[in-house]
Amino acid sequence: MIMGESADGSGPLLEIDRVSVTLHRPGASSLPLVREATLEVRAGEIVVLVGESGSGKSVTVRTLMGLMQLDGDVEVGGSIRVDGVELSSDDQFGALRGRDLAMVFQEPMSSLDPVFTVGSQLTEALRRRGRLDRQAERERLRELLREVGISDPDRVLRSYPHQLSGGMCQRVMIAAALAARPRLLLADEPTTALDVTIQAQILDLIDRLRIEADLGVLLVTHDLGVAAEVADRVVVMYAGRVVETAAPSTVFTRPAHPYTQGLLGSIPLITGPRPDRLPAIDGSVPDPGQLPSGCAFHPRCPRADAQCAVEDPPVVAFGDSTTACWHPGQEGLVAAVQDHTPPAEQHEMATGPLQKAGRP
Repeated sequence: MIMGESADGSGPLLEIDRVSVTLHRPGASSLPLVREATLEVRAGEIVVLVGESGSGKSVTVRTLMGLMQLDGDVEVGGSIRVDGVELSSDDQFGALRGRDLAMVFQEPMSSLDPVFTVGSQLTEALRRRGRLDRQAERERLRELLREVGISDPDRVLRSYPHQLSGGMCQRVMIAAALAARPRLLLADEPTTALDVTIQAQILDLIDRLRIEADLGVLLVTHDLGVAAEVADRVVVMYAGRVVETAAPSTVFTRPAHPYTQGLLGSIPLITGPRPDRLPAIDGSVPDPGQLPSGCAFHPRCPRADAQCAVEDPPVVAFGDSTTACWHPGQEGLVAAVQDHTPPAEQHEMATGPLQKAGRP
């Protein structure tokens, strides 16, 4: 089956093809925030986008909502298609936003309107799908809040955002995104402010809606354990570019890109001897205005050679993955990890999250 194609042979729900996002600054050089990103989401599928802060994950999902395009200094190139229909105007994005296409933002306190109650804001989201009678509408709002783990929905519906905790506001944002039963959900770190119990409830809710409503989900997270638990496909992003795409069983056992291997190697062990130094990838994600020549990861990569420093690798198929690397393959984790971790523990680090999730 072609990657991104539905099981019944129909096309993907969401397709982005070589999407680039560039910020033009007066009197300064332009910043490439996203560079020719390509990914697909099928109906009933959860695709997880992972990478360090600054990799371009949030910019990518905001672009898919048509929000980056509202900034006159931002240029967006490439193709964004929903159900095979090209989205190129704000009117097209506006017709989908909040109804067929919904998003959970990373900062709930800045996304909720401080002068309206939670009830009024949820009602607005609910009516994107059509009006109900007053009693049915109120009961649906209570049901939405219960679904996201809020046990006293009537109090929360009467409250203003500043009267709620950050975690409670996050749950309200998730309820608002799910109110109109969208076909595609973009979730930018949706469980960051929540404790592990509520986090599990939210992930279970998203997974249930994926099955019951054939919901397509693009989920952004830093937590590789979450990716292993819920993903049908994992997309790894670095310096604004997609560098690896594969099923979780491949990503967590046979990662092709050295950056993916470095992320896995940076997971601290909870068993065995404590290392002298926490494993990490040397260096940091480069500033978009100071990207290195060639492969953006080459200054941090233990496999880099002269070619990596001058030529940006194309995305190619490698086993069960697609990857952008001149030297793909599992040659061990990054050198910093190898220096401080016995080989048996390296393997446990790479496979541990997957075993925890109970996936094959």
